[in-house]
Amino acid sequence: MHDKRRFQCQIDFCSQISRIDYMNHSECIKKLIEVGTQLGFHATGRGYGKMYHMGNPDCVWYYKGKGAKELYKIAKGDKYKYLPFIAFEIPFSEKEKALRGSLVTLQLTNASASVIILLGESVKYKSYMKKLVGRYSFTRFRIWTEKDVDELYNKVIKNKS
Repeated sequence: MHDKRRFQCQIDFCSQISRIDYMNHSECIKKLIEVGTQLGFHATGRGYGKMYHMGNPDCVWYYKGKGAKELYKIAKGDKYKYLPFIAFEIPFSEKEKALRGSLVTLQLTNASASVIILLGESVKYKSYMKKLVGRYSFTRFRIWTEKDVDELYNKVIKNKS
């Protein structure tokens, strides 16, 4: 009986470690905002309310560099304060149906490029997402994982000189 209980504790401990190993959703958003800000974008998480009433991406990098005012006048009908340059959607435990929703959310944002970052349980749907993006997307899409976010973060934030 004692060995059985110890074995169960080992299983519980291992399952906790595997959950801890995943980058969580909010940690990923914080890293993306920090990187976007460092690169000169107006980087934000959710929070632009009615502007995205049909789809609200997890993070958006808006262009605010040289010529932004002139570009803003061209796209004024979009009601953006800045022009959406890169939009990020970060599914963690979503399956096929919710992942299709992530794709639609990014298409509605109409950014120059979009990135779906698969975390946690959603990573196992990477091949499904590649097929879905190839078949139904008309914009620039990339599919990333935690590794890609960490590489970008390390390159931009930790190695800045």
